Amino acid sequence: MLFSIVIFDEPDTAALRDEWRTRHLDYLKEFDDQTLFAGPFTTDDESADLGSMRLLDFPDRAAAEKHVDDEPYVHAGIQQRWHINRWEASLPYTWRDCPRTEGNLQAYFHGLDVADGVERRASVQEEQYAYLDEHAQSIMVRGPLLTDDGASQIGSVMLFDSPDMAANRALLDNMPFTKAGVYKDITFHRWRFGRVFDRFKVPV
Repeated sequence: MLFSIVIFDEPDTAALRDEWRTRHLDYLKEFDDQTLFAGPFTTDDESADLGSMRLLDFPDRAAAEKHVDDEPYVHAGIQQRWHINRWEASLPYTWRDCPRTEGNLQAYFHGLDVADGVERRASVQEEQYAYLDEHAQSIMVRGPLLTDDGASQIGSVMLFDSPDMAANRALLDNMPFTKAGVYKDITFHRWRFGRVFDRFKVPV
């Protein structure tokens, strides 16, 4: 069962994050085999980390919640706010084999649907699929967030790969779901691969 986890850093915790970084990385290493994607999202100039995202495979929601509860950054008070949702992969990739162009910048999108999101999605579904197919070379991962029972879509997660952040923003802004007002509570930031990716050659 796949889960999306987005965790936000608290303000003015950069020094504390550096102090706890080794414990955080050692903790994540325990979940390498379960990790589809993981890494921090940052300011556009990458001068500060703002939080982290993870797409992981767990047996149930309780295991996903325990993963966050046991996170060293959470224990240290660096991260105190998060979203945990069931997630469905619409592409087969993980950090091990995803399309990525050398020199590009990555961006993370997490959006929860508005109250009538199901209807808005349905109104532009075909256009959305065509748009995603057209820009497939710039999308490393995508898929809907789901209700706990997996029956309904309630949002989306995507990772973009474009020459710069302006291109990544344009990719999101021109998406039919975006234009149709499907999303609220949008998180969109520059993103980088976490430690797990550093052990492998970058695909081009």
